[in-house]
Amino acid sequence: MDERWTFVAVVWGLHEVVFFATWALFGACFRLGVGIKYQVAQGKAPADDLSRRAVREVLQGHVLLIAVTAFVLYPAWLMMGGHRGDPLPSLFEIAWQILACIVIQDTLFYWSHRALHVPRLFKAIHGKHHTFRHVRGHASEYAHPVEVLANLAAFMIPPIVLGVHLWTFGIWVIIRVFETVEAHSGYAFTRLASRHAFHHLYAAKGCLGSFFGLWDFVMGTDKQWQQWRKEQSHR
Repeated sequence: MDERWTFVAVVWGLHEVVFFATWALFGACFRLGVGIKYQVAQGKAPADDLSRRAVREVLQGHVLLIAVTAFVLYPAWLMMGGHRGDPLPSLFEIAWQILACIVIQDTLFYWSHRALHVPRLFKAIHGKHHTFRHVRGHASEYAHPVEVLANLAAFMIPPIVLGVHLWTFGIWVIIRVFETVEAHSGYAFTRLASRHAFHHLYAAKGCLGSFFGLWDFVMGTDKQWQQWRKEQSHR
């Protein structure tokens, strides 16, 4: 049981630290006027009442949801060969497993996200997330419970299926949480953030993936973003 709680503490603790640190970092950038030309939509912010509601819901979810998910999925991670301690993974092993996690997560996220843009599912489920047309970090985890579960699955399945070492699992948590908060930061310092900011501004115009936008490129769902980006100061 001690091993299980160590796993929960690593996953939950890193999630919380990275989420709040990244959210605070970009919030400070806005307050200090940093990188103005990289602010999407001239830095427009979401409505205050929407932000307050989102923050309450996100914080409530943080109290238990991530910890419970890690606790429940711990046996699956063990069954697939996950462990902590010796043997420690090599840098090469960590690198290829993180890359594999990115590809698997992007695949699961793209296709589940694309399904949620079917009109009936968008209205019933995904529309809640898109109440944020202008995004900030707290919008990243504001979603309908069904979508939250789909996103958690895309987040947790890759390292579990690969049976990664706990060190690698922790690195994956750091990368994935930073990626999703940065994508909703309101800044477009990266192509990823630019794509996702465009997606929130124009929900019906594509950019459905995460990280490198692999499936958006393959399926041609980033063409309108490419044209839009040419006209933006953050290009």
